[in-house]
Amino acid sequence: SKKVVKLDLRRSIKANVRYGGVIFKLHYKQKRIQKPKILLICDVSGSMSRYASFVIQFIYGLSAVIKKIESFIFAEELEYVTPFFASREPFEDTMVRLIGKSRIWGKGTNLGAALNTLREQYPLLLTSNTVVIIVSDTKSLELERAEEELNKLKRKVKDIIWLNTLPQEEWQDLPSVMKFKRYSQMYECYTLAHLEKIVRKQFLH
Repeated sequence: SKKVVKLDLRRSIKANVRYGGVIFKLHYKQKRIQKPKILLICDVSGSMSRYASFVIQFIYGLSAVIKKIESFIFAEELEYVTPFFASREPFEDTMVRLIGKSRIWGKGTNLGAALNTLREQYPLLLTSNTVVIIVSDTKSLELERAEEELNKLKRKVKDIIWLNTLPQEEWQDLPSVMKFKRYSQMYECYTLAHLEKIVRKQFLH
């Protein structure tokens, strides 16, 4: 089997105190694990944009652990952003460039439209070995359409993991949470501690 690496979260956190806890540098341990293909879909609508760069950065830090990451952002529509991360420029510069070129950053949210575009234009990315990670507060226009598209996506991929940036005590007030939880493993995720716990559970066995 192929030799891969494991995030050393303790070292990463200690090394990044100077950055305010945001992981700019990641340390790794040797480990052998099965690596799924990761497809990241990150909500960058107005209510979500402040979380998006942090989560994308953290997920990209896992690129040595997982086979490959394909990245998308969405608001009113879907944008493919994997090429933005191909260069070796600093992460902050990449995000500035991405935000500057995006046509959708900070706009409204239509998850159904975004997932429809994903399914129709990128079908080869949706396989039985693909784990889809959606980062969103679940707030979206056309909830019925979004639920229908999420159901179609669920049938094509290995799993859907939903990182919900809303505190869990607010979930009961949102019909969207109840709808989307039927098709995904949904986790509360708005702090570094939440992210670490999810990563350990899902990828670092």
